[in-house]
Amino acid sequence: MFFSAGLALLILVLFLPVFPWAPRCQHTLNRVIAKTRMRFYRWRGQEPRLVSLTGRTDSPGAEVYALDSTSGWAALADREGEFTLAGITWYPGETVNLVLCSASVEDDRVGTLVGFTLPSSVPEGRTFQIGEVRPASGRPVDLSGLPGLNAISREPYDVKNRQFYRDLVDRLTAGEQSTAARIDAISQHVADHLNYDQTQWELGSPRRVLETGSEYCGHLSEAMATLLETAGIRNRIIHMSDGLEPLHTHAVVEVLYDGAWRLYDPTFGATFPKANGTLANYRDLSLDPGLITEDRFSRFQPKFRRQLISWMLGVYRSRIHQYFIYGNGS
Repeated sequence: MFFSAGLALLILVLFLPVFPWAPRCQHTLNRVIAKTRMRFYRWRGQEPRLVSLTGRTDSPGAEVYALDSTSGWAALADREGEFTLAGITWYPGETVNLVLCSASVEDDRVGTLVGFTLPSSVPEGRTFQIGEVRPASGRPVDLSGLPGLNAISREPYDVKNRQFYRDLVDRLTAGEQSTAARIDAISQHVADHLNYDQTQWELGSPRRVLETGSEYCGHLSEAMATLLETAGIRNRIIHMSDGLEPLHTHAVVEVLYDGAWRLYDPTFGATFPKANGTLANYRDLSLDPGLITEDRFSRFQPKFRRQLISWMLGVYRSRIHQYFIYGNGS
C-alpha cells in the first residue's frame, strides 16, 4: 500500500503540468514508448523508414517543425502556404507532432502543436500528403526549451578566446555609430577570410578561422556569430539545404536589430536589399529568391558569380533549414 502511494506521488511530481520539469519528463516517456514500438515493428519485419510530409497552412511563410525529427530540418511554407518536411521517421501508427509558428522563431515565440498519426503503409515516393494543418485544432506551446525541437541548436561560446574576440570587435567597429555599420564591418572582415586553401574540416575554434581563413561557409558563419555575440548583438546561424542529389548546402547569419531580422552572407560578403531599401531576411529570400542577383557578388569573376547563383537560388527556394544559436559565455 505504501509502495503504491509512493509510486502515485512520484508520478504526480514528475508529470503534473504545474511542475517545470513535467514537459521534459513526458517527452522522455513518449520517446521510450516510441522506441519500444519501433523495436516491436522491426521484430515483425516492418523496418522504420525516412519519409517526407507535405501539407498546407493558411499562413504563407510560416515556420514548420517536426518534434524529434530524425534529420533536424525545419521548413518554411511558400506563398500558397504549402510546405515539405524531410527526414521524418515512419513506422505504423507513429504520431508526428508538428509545431507551427507564423513568424521566424525567437526565444520567446509561441507556436501551435498539432499531432498527426501516420498511415500503416508508406506511399510511393515516401511522401505523405497530410493536407491542411489547422492551428485551431492544436494547442499553444512555448518554443523556448521545447523538448524535441531539434531544428534549433544552442552552441557554446568560445570562452577561452573571449579577449581575442573583444579586441577584434573593438578594432573593427571603432568609430562606427550605428548598429548596422558595426555589423557590416564585422561581416566584411569575416568575408575577407574566405580562403579556398584552408580546407581543414574541423572548426577548431572561430579564432582559427579569423586568423587563417576557411573555405567553409559554416566556419565563416560561426566566426561572424561569435564576433556578434561578443559585441552583444543578437544573431543566429541558418544552415540551409536544397534537398537534392548532389546536395547543396549553405550557411548564413541573421542579425536582429531595429526590430527585424536581417540576413548577412559572411562567406561572400553579401546582403540583399528589398525594394524599400531595408535588408532582406531568410523568409524574404525564401519567398522571393529574385532578390538574390549577380550584382550582390561583384567582388567575384562573372563565371563564378553565375555558378553561385545557379545553386544558391535552389537552396533558398527549398526553404529547408536549421538554426544554430551561440551563447556568449557570460
